[in-house]
Amino acid sequence: MTMTRVTNSAMGRTPARIGLRFAIAVVAVIGVAGCSSTPSSPSATASAVPSTTASAIASPTATSSATPTPTPTPARPLSFVATGSMHVAREYATATLLKNGKVLIAGGYSRTDLFDNYYASAEIYDPATGKFSKTGSMTAARGWATAIRLSDGRVLIAGGEGCPDPNHCTKVQEGLTQNLASAEIYDPATGKFTLTGSMTASGRSEAPVLLPDGKVMMPFYGPAAELFDPATGKFTGGGHGVAAGPDDTATLLPNGKVLATGAAPDPQLYDVATGKFTKVSLVLPPGTPTAKYQDAVVDRKDVYTATLLKDGRVLLFEDGYLETYDPATGACADAGFISPGGQWDYPMATLLADGRVLFEGGALPSQDPMRPDPVNTNVAVVYDPSNGQVSTGAMHTARAGQTATLLPNGSVLIAGGADANYNAVASAELFKP
Repeated sequence: MTMTRVTNSAMGRTPARIGLRFAIAVVAVIGVAGCSSTPSSPSATASAVPSTTASAIASPTATSSATPTPTPTPARPLSFVATGSMHVAREYATATLLKNGKVLIAGGYSRTDLFDNYYASAEIYDPATGKFSKTGSMTAARGWATAIRLSDGRVLIAGGEGCPDPNHCTKVQEGLTQNLASAEIYDPATGKFTLTGSMTASGRSEAPVLLPDGKVMMPFYGPAAELFDPATGKFTGGGHGVAAGPDDTATLLPNGKVLATGAAPDPQLYDVATGKFTKVSLVLPPGTPTAKYQDAVVDRKDVYTATLLKDGRVLLFEDGYLETYDPATGACADAGFISPGGQWDYPMATLLADGRVLFEGGALPSQDPMRPDPVNTNVAVVYDPSNGQVSTGAMHTARAGQTATLLPNGSVLIAGGADANYNAVASAELFKP
């Protein structure tokens, strides 16, 4: 399951509010595992920058510094269809697919000039009708919270930034909102939220993982990782550990371990059996191609998304670059540069039913000299890890901080976020594979 970074997803690294990355702390750090320079499979290597087929956006004129040979792209265009709008305009809300195929959208915030309005309200999207309906409200107003469906079908929502108010709160100046430690559970059968145990430390997380034993692991902003036990309703802390990086992802691997990326200086492998972390290097071999747009080299600075592919590898997205990590062999491989417009910050990533990966939204460099900050974008790219093919299209609306949820019918529900003017939107649309 790929969270909307959620989902990743108020502190202003850019005016798009695509914020700071969060800490991953560890129970214990032992050893160092490393990527080899040998690709995990021939299909994983795409050192050449693939070409893109534009749909509703212009193709970039820049070329990779490696001058690669273009790769053919699928002929079919990307299709986005408008659907019903939410009752509240939200960015950095949570989105969780329920067992009945509907989607729970909860919390988030919106900006008005210098004001940040945080929401406790929640709503349900029904794919059968294409409409949102209101459901019970959370016990606290939260943005940037953690949300994950538990084994029994209920939904855990924890932490985030906001205030302990059952309606909403407004951040007029610093100090009126806070990092939250409280957590609650949504029951689809009743449509209500009830408080559960609080985290051992307050913080924001966008990378919860449902472990095989039904517990939830959450790396988050602060000096600890959290484990939630639905049987007891309690959290236990993961102890102190490595200093944090700006963002976090957590991916349950086929071998039962969890790959946690975003931590500085190294990503981590969490062993569920021992409760310990091991550093892992995802550094690619020397000579890996770089891309240049308008004479500026695009660096591989941060892992923004991590997607578990159907073959067991993990697809990592870094500023527009793709990289694969094979947990079976420890091999890393360059998978090309897929951004259509320079450094691409904070898109959402969703594994599609056919094994391809959809990236959409986030921010791209501004082309307006009077507006130098990154601009929220409607760009969308589908990447096929089996052959490295790329196709490019555009959503109806520019979005950053949106949610993206794979529906049972194979479509992806994309809801909310902030538009090109950094205003939260209530609209939603469907990606049709």
